[in-house]
Amino acid sequence: MKITAFISPASFLLAFAIGALESQAADKKAPTISVAKTESSGVAYWQPAMGDGLAQMLITEMSSLPNFKVLESVALDDLRAERHLGENGEVSEAESVKKGQWKAADYTFKSTVTRFGSKENSYGGGGFAPRLPFGVGGFAVRKSENEVQIDWRIIDNASREIVPGATGRAVGVESGTGFNFSSWGGGGFNNNREFMDSALGKATMKAIAQIIGKVKTLDVGPGARTLNNESAAAANAAAMRNVKGIVKLVEGSEVWVSLGANNGFAKGDHVKIYKPIEKKNKKGEVVATTYETVAEIVLLKVQKDKSMGEYTGSNQINEDWVATDAAADIEKLE
Repeated sequence: MKITAFISPASFLLAFAIGALESQAADKKAPTISVAKTESSGVAYWQPAMGDGLAQMLITEMSSLPNFKVLESVALDDLRAERHLGENGEVSEAESVKKGQWKAADYTFKSTVTRFGSKENSYGGGGFAPRLPFGVGGFAVRKSENEVQIDWRIIDNASREIVPGATGRAVGVESGTGFNFSSWGGGGFNNNREFMDSALGKATMKAIAQIIGKVKTLDVGPGARTLNNESAAAANAAAMRNVKGIVKLVEGSEVWVSLGANNGFAKGDHVKIYKPIEKKNKKGEVVATTYETVAEIVLLKVQKDKSMGEYTGSNQINEDWVATDAAADIEKLE
């Protein structure tokens, strides 16, 4: 027996709307963001979360988010070293990385650790042990409540404005065995299994999870840098197209005009054709020229200095008549 499924109009419209939203989300270009090295406030600067330790973890987590494209920010010296191989001739010219090819970030993610340690003990206190960096005491917190507090914000690099809604304070708390700093050799802690398994490490991951949970909900568009560049590009393109061309050839339905890629035109653009009408005084002098709209064509072929479009109207088009971008005001063109 054949069974036919029935889809209600409401269900169809809902599915259509969801599909449209998903399509828009896929077409939307994610803005770029860099993660700054972590700073501290009221926390010893030798702590492994300071500098690039926390930034490394944030980069890892943020790289999986669909609403931002993360740019490398803490391994820049390594990237420069790779470029220098080409500049020094150790890599062929064809394969070398060129200076000026890096992408710029629309936004910067800034984080500050304001709490990192135990409520019962202050990391960095106690006796002194020469094997620890900067003379830090060699002690371990055995059982305590560990807390990590991180203040964060996202800043528009071009305007210095903090993105609305893109700020917060994340707090991670975990009870258990703390981290033995006497066993830490001063390196990064994101790859340190002892730290990651400690209560302090777990508290750090809880705080990071809170940050990522908030960041992934942000609907942030292009930054001021991108918008300014796009506006300037659009203005330049409009200026290129604000010119008067002429009809070069009319051959059946094909109309060739002297406007091409060099003027910023592309296939699919609309061009208007005008008949010039000279206004003369009694002496026969041309005082002014007005323009009568005759036709509008869509460009099908575009070359550097000319283009062709088809015309299906009934008005006659003559050579040497004026052609302009359909969106331009011909009275304002020279």
